[in-house]
Amino acid sequence: MRLSYRIVLLACAGVFALAMAASANSLVNPGFETGDLSGWFVFGNAAVEDDLPAEPGHYVPYEGLWLAKLWGGFWCEDCFNVSGIFQEFETCEGDEWIFSCNSRNSGWEPIAGGNWMVQKIAFFDAGGEIAGVESVILDASSPIDTWFINDPIVGVAPAGAIKMQALILFLQPSLDGGAGQVDAACLMYMGGGASATESTAWGQIKALYQ
Repeated sequence: MRLSYRIVLLACAGVFALAMAASANSLVNPGFETGDLSGWFVFGNAAVEDDLPAEPGHYVPYEGLWLAKLWGGFWCEDCFNVSGIFQEFETCEGDEWIFSCNSRNSGWEPIAGGNWMVQKIAFFDAGGEIAGVESVILDASSPIDTWFINDPIVGVAPAGAIKMQALILFLQPSLDGGAGQVDAACLMYMGGGASATESTAWGQIKALYQ
């Protein structure tokens, strides 16, 4: 009986740790406080900036000392191009993920014309992207020098998914200028899929009483 009680305590501690992990930010360097984009995959044009006294108001992080900015590639007129940063994680069918970031349209280099930015969750099988959800976080109509705390997007991994990506993208359909700023990104794994079955730690705890 004493041994069973100790097993229950240990199992409960394991479930508590899993719950804490599920609610933690899964991203590495989510606020870019390393002063670079370490932890992120980068394509196109992206960089980090801090609030320099010599350039007051140009780069004002939402929190901390650093932010990331993204801008277009200026390939050619009517040449659609995308810049982005992302992180990826293993996943399986039924897993639920929540992603958000804060965004700012700087008056120093405001987004122009048809450019816009999105936050996105994408799911992949061995052949490529199979599903995704996204929301617009900035465009040319966004008020300048204001941080927007964007609503989170929620993605549930479909059948066949083996990995997911949390992306921040700058989309440039032609040669319009400007850049978008982002900070305080957050990705949370909310469980589901295999983790919600009776074979998990919680199911094992229940089995002790049956």
